Amino acid sequence: AADPGGAPAADPAGDAMRRWAEEVRGLPSFAQLFDPARRGDTGSNEWGVAGSVTPSGRPIIANDPHLSLDLPSTFYPIGLRSPSMSVTGIGFAGAPTVILGQNRDITWGATTNPLDVTDSYQEQVVDDPASPSGISTVYEGRNEPVVEIPEVYRANTRGNGTLDDIGVVAPGTPVEGSDLGPVPESTFVVPRRNNGPLLLRTFSIQYTGFSGTRELETFLRWDRASNLDDFREGLEFFDVGSQNWAYADRDGNLGYFSSAEAPLREDLEAGAVVGNPPWLLRDGTGGNEWLPDPDPGPNQAVPYQVLPYEEMPQVLNPDEGFFVNANNDPAGTTLDNDPLNQRRPSGGIYYLNNGYDGYRGGRITERIRAELAGDGTVSRRDMRDIQADVALPDASFFLPYLTGAYDRSLGSETPELVALAGDERVAEAIERLRGWDTTAPTGVPEGYDAGDEGGTLSDPTDEEIATSVAATIYSVWRGQFIAGSIDASLEAVGVSPPGDDQAIAGLRNLLESFDQNQGIGVSGVDLFASATSTTPEDRRDEVILGALSGALDLLSGEGFAPAFGGSTDQDDYRWGRLHRVTFDHPLGGDRSAPPAGGFATVEGLDGIATDGGFNTVDASGHNGRADEFDDFRFGGGPVRRFTGIGGPQGIRGETSLPGGASGLVESD
Repeated sequence: AADPGGAPAADPAGDAMRRWAEEVRGLPSFAQLFDPARRGDTGSNEWGVAGSVTPSGRPIIANDPHLSLDLPSTFYPIGLRSPSMSVTGIGFAGAPTVILGQNRDITWGATTNPLDVTDSYQEQVVDDPASPSGISTVYEGRNEPVVEIPEVYRANTRGNGTLDDIGVVAPGTPVEGSDLGPVPESTFVVPRRNNGPLLLRTFSIQYTGFSGTRELETFLRWDRASNLDDFREGLEFFDVGSQNWAYADRDGNLGYFSSAEAPLREDLEAGAVVGNPPWLLRDGTGGNEWLPDPDPGPNQAVPYQVLPYEEMPQVLNPDEGFFVNANNDPAGTTLDNDPLNQRRPSGGIYYLNNGYDGYRGGRITERIRAELAGDGTVSRRDMRDIQADVALPDASFFLPYLTGAYDRSLGSETPELVALAGDERVAEAIERLRGWDTTAPTGVPEGYDAGDEGGTLSDPTDEEIATSVAATIYSVWRGQFIAGSIDASLEAVGVSPPGDDQAIAGLRNLLESFDQNQGIGVSGVDLFASATSTTPEDRRDEVILGALSGALDLLSGEGFAPAFGGSTDQDDYRWGRLHRVTFDHPLGGDRSAPPAGGFATVEGLDGIATDGGFNTVDASGHNGRADEFDDFRFGGGPVRRFTGIGGPQGIRGETSLPGGASGLVESD
């Protein structure tokens, strides 16, 4: 909550949530979730083309899930054969099924669908002698007992020289490095929240996954499936962890489906949001509840009313001849910047989620349409080429604003813009960016690029070097543009900045609607307030060009010295000296690659230089606000590359995995 002046109001529940979140961020087991360099890209790509637009007349799907690039590989190759099944593909260690793959008749792939199935509630908690736990939450004026679940925690005894010396940790034992208190005796849960936890005696979490679910049943059915009907039947059992599914079969069908049980909220079903929307802290005392379902369907897992299957995003044999999903909005409900203005047939609000990543999906769509505009077909080779695409999608939007700001500054009388226009470094960088095709090759002899024939490294051409330098300049500018606009303006009013993708989306919206909003966000905050120029247009251009000047300062400064040695020669700013990956082994040291595997590396820099970058189709994303040389390293990307063709003779699939199943790079 905030007062009209923009300063945050006192919010005990909000303060508690922030304190809890900061503590979680500091826990080693959660560090990868919050560290962009270690997390990398954790989305996925999938798309499919119908037989009507392929050379063979058969449908093709492509899929690459994006997770941590580690040794051993995240997925393992699996084949299962019995009288009732013959299926090959990949799975997780310990899972008794093929998770993604193909059998004789069908093939499928997956991407994450960020469906909103989690709500947080500010609870009114009171002491209650009538409650067995001693406390209750208040709902519609009535006390509802909080349930206490006794817990026993075990941990290795450290410092006694004995390995795996597991013992019970006594309640009250301090937790090293935490301010959240000692080891508790119990967990407290709120039955109304699907038995979700009560945290800091202040707020609760409700999540569909707190119920028992049956996702493995989905894969058991798909492993044995023989047609589209069998596949659709299996979808009914994928209850939690929403996914988008790409599907093709030997009958020539091509389909996109989404899965999971999306809870219906009482206020949205009544046609209006009461209080905060579902992605913010909601009122636990009434008005924001998930609607209970006294008579769930036979294959429903959660005890709440859910969005009917026929209203979930899906398409079978698309008229356009293809579909794309790369964690983007599957139904277009957020494309007008309002995720709550669509209606269900019942009249309730049709709500899936409040935001998505659309850049990879947009680039894939652009590539497919370009292929269709050529010879009218998309081949398997075309699909593989698209999987390896390393254009920076946001650059195609922001570059005209960057070069336009410079062009306007040349005729400006505003002192700040005159100074920026007169900076020879800025002028040189602008000319480099004018001729850039937005791709991001390494530009170094040690770099691994998609264009390397058979994986054989070669010296970069002059064109590749120039393209690489432009990618470096733009990528550092991006971070400085975010810092000088959204970050600076929000921090000035005490608001935490959004994530990288949200910041980029916000800046795009701000520039697209500049004629109407003059740089002022819907909240009333001037997002170009860090500038000192007078007019809105000049403030915008000052922030845009100031970010470029700041990026060049950084590149020649101490923070980038290990990569560029303090050089002011822009020819030295090769992308491969920044954009590097290490395949981490759990035992670390020489088992990680590199040094394992004998890969070429840039002298003095850890990791393998690769092409790609922020939100590229060939996922290799880094911290979008990167402002030091090591911030561009990444640790996540495609953990499986797959293309599958359906046809009368069965399924023809091609799969590659990074790292291998053994964790030993040199093994066969």
